[in-house]
Amino acid sequence: MSDLVVDVRARAGAFDLEARFTARPGVTVLFGPTASGKTLTLRLVAGVDRFASGSIRFGDRALDALAPNERGIGWAPQDAALWPHRTAMDHLLPFTTAARASELLALVGLDRHEARKPARLSGGERQRLAFARALAREPELLLLDEPFSALDDENRMKMGEIVRAQADRSATILFVTHDRAEATRLGDAFVLYDAGRTRQAVTLP
Repeated sequence: MSDLVVDVRARAGAFDLEARFTARPGVTVLFGPTASGKTLTLRLVAGVDRFASGSIRFGDRALDALAPNERGIGWAPQDAALWPHRTAMDHLLPFTTAARASELLALVGLDRHEARKPARLSGGERQRLAFARALAREPELLLLDEPFSALDDENRMKMGEIVRAQADRSATILFVTHDRAEATRLGDAFVLYDAGRTRQAVTLP
């Protein structure tokens, strides 16, 4: 069980971000208007982008001192970021065993699509594959950026249950959504963003 402590200042083009919050085990929802800094925050934690000053720590580790592939993070980015030449199964195999990969694909409802490449999957199926890949590392820290926006209500509820199950196993999860009902249903804590600043952090009792 580890806390994620984010205290960073960064710039992306003309956009300035100042994010300061602590996410404890459970689901911390990053909530706010489009282009307010939520996605950039996840990219900084994942190590895809760099920040100008500050620090990001997870437990006793300084994540900013580690390469992205050394951070042990599960990440489902907003655009899924799938490899077009790889099958659904091949997306998971670098991170886990074949048996576990099959279990995860079944968990997200893709067990009949193991041999399909992204071009043969729907938008919602691609999102579920990105989610399964994020889970494949068995991560203690999980970053989910609008991971279910293309799903119907039934699948959205099912994937939400998996997120809650991860939280119940003491994973620390950053979850970006614009859906208030989803945020309320899944969140244990909320960080509110506005114009590149974290304005308020609220933890539910």
